[in-house]
Amino acid sequence: MTIAEFNDNHGFNVKLTNEKIFIDAAGSSETIALRGLNGVGLYDDLEKYNLELETAKGDKKASGCIRGGFHIFGVAYIIFSISYINSNDILTFVLIGLFFGVIPFIYDLFSKDAEKPVLDSYFRLMLSGGDRKFPFNKSDETSVKIADFINKVEDTLTAYK
Repeated sequence: MTIAEFNDNHGFNVKLTNEKIFIDAAGSSETIALRGLNGVGLYDDLEKYNLELETAKGDKKASGCIRGGFHIFGVAYIIFSISYINSNDILTFVLIGLFFGVIPFIYDLFSKDAEKPVLDSYFRLMLSGGDRKFPFNKSDETSVKIADFINKVEDTLTAYK
């Protein structure tokens, strides 16, 4: 008899019965007896997420510095050319300065935005021999469903032991 079931619609499915938990994850299937289970919970890899977030912020700052440097160089080049070059060559130098001023916009067109970091979530089973973590996709709608599932597993464990 199935007590509860959770499916994240991305390849992770876990089913609770009176005596066992059946897990179908990416490329593997496992069955775990409730008598060997000490606890159950969720685990979010915040350390990895924060590291990826800091890296993404650093990449964005570096990109902004590159664009700003080209703008400054282009404007300075135009000012220099107008101030110090004789009137016959000014057009060439102004065009070169404008080119350096336009490079940041060209850079923006062809550069890809850094991918936003993703928070990895795991369904965690605490066993007497260690922990088992199964990755799953925790979207807004599945976060409520997995919480309900965890509550039903805890209720079953309390009744079982």
